[in-house]
Amino acid sequence: MAPGKENLSESVSVLTQRQLDKFVHDYMIPTDLHPPAKDKTIYPFLPGKFPLYTRVCNFANYSPLSRFLIKVLLFFRVHLCQVNPFGLSRINHFEVFCIALNRKPDLNVFRYFYEFITASD
Repeated sequence: MAPGKENLSESVSVLTQRQLDKFVHDYMIPTDLHPPAKDKTIYPFLPGKFPLYTRVCNFANYSPLSRFLIKVLLFFRVHLCQVNPFGLSRINHFEVFCIALNRKPDLNVFRYFYEFITASD
């Protein structure tokens, strides 16, 4: 069973080095970002780095860092690691639907349909 958010210090990658290399290649993650080795923990967070669960990308079938996503994160003042995979999927699906309709994703329209709820709410 995967560790919960209360014990991030115990969370380790379950990917082989080959799977990690394939993930970095498939999602075009620049190597100058220095993706960690497969045996590194996600917590404590390294200065200048942000944690990214590969399951987020695989679940949403989408590269996680679009300009629209950055706008949403900045507006709601949340870090990428604070958004669960289902929430990230909703943001990505909204963006994909806008693109499918030949529309630019709009933060105000997104806010009309969705609201962020934090764990303290």
